Amino acid sequence: MRIGVIGLPLSGKTTLFEALTGTSPDSRKSGRQGPNIKVVKVPDERVDRLAEMYHPKKVTYAEMEYLDFAGIVRDGHTREMDGAFLKSVGKIDAFVHVARVFPETVFPHPLGKVDPIRDIERFHTDLLLSDLSIVEKRLERLQKDVKRGLPVEKEMVLFERCRDALEEENFLSQVVSDPSDLQRLRSYDFLTLKPIIVALNVHEDQLGKPGTESLTRQVEGRFPFLKGSLFVVAGEIEMEIAQLSEEDAAMFLKDLGIKESAMKRLIHLCYQKLGRISFFTVGKDEVKAWTIPEGLPAVKAAGVIHSDFERGFIKAEVIAYEELVKAGGVPTARQKGLLRLEGKDYPVRDGDVITFRFNV
Repeated sequence: MRIGVIGLPLSGKTTLFEALTGTSPDSRKSGRQGPNIKVVKVPDERVDRLAEMYHPKKVTYAEMEYLDFAGIVRDGHTREMDGAFLKSVGKIDAFVHVARVFPETVFPHPLGKVDPIRDIERFHTDLLLSDLSIVEKRLERLQKDVKRGLPVEKEMVLFERCRDALEEENFLSQVVSDPSDLQRLRSYDFLTLKPIIVALNVHEDQLGKPGTESLTRQVEGRFPFLKGSLFVVAGEIEMEIAQLSEEDAAMFLKDLGIKESAMKRLIHLCYQKLGRISFFTVGKDEVKAWTIPEGLPAVKAAGVIHSDFERGFIKAEVIAYEELVKAGGVPTARQKGLLRLEGKDYPVRDGDVITFRFNV
């Protein structure tokens, strides 16, 4: 999964990126071209437990890729987002939009005052305008195709619906759900089809305070589709915690009344919003977590490991992680009849431990 961390200059965007990735502030690239990219391992206690059971030569966690984009600026002539920026964010899977809530103690806000609702609305408007521009250009082309007698009526209807939605300030993710329509739109990299998580970046003194809770309700009231997608974080203190040892970090978080680090909380939210799950393969050579879309058929999950697995798929031998741990291993689980043989269409579930049988 590729997650783009974006926001206005001085929003604490890069500080949050450092908190999420454990990157030191000393490693910041000055005058960089393009986003700063960091791949992080996805913490998973299930992988740890399976590794304890199998003592494999190698343990492989799932991974997430974070991209820290330069602060959002608008073109001086069009007052829209810079074209290079729009092109670079088109290939990410989801946005984490960092909206500044912490006060102007040191750095002034680039728009004059701290107003997270204004900043969120401004960003959403930019996304809508970007997608609307693409839709209008495509409609112009389709109209020419109609005159030439080409069979593009279904695509015309779809893009006209997209245009109407965007003009009414609705994200495409709110109005397009049919799988065939989504597949048709996929190649255009529409920004309003991507999940958006809003990180309300507060000062540590604002954590758990009534004003912060009130702001969360205000944002959800103004942008109902963001309900369940808000992420309150004290980026500065989380960045400092990310530099500590695991034991010291746990103590620090407990003192602040934070149950989980920003990295873990955001990973859970990204998996949820992108509809991703993890299944596992185990053995003496390797214990590995694999990230796939929720409900992916077993034959396609096999293909994630290797194309030969998909091509020669016979059966999937499946057991739930909890049942395997309770049994203490595959031999005991097999004796108890806990292992199941599933076919190509079996929808893989989160936590499944799978051995694929195949023949090429």
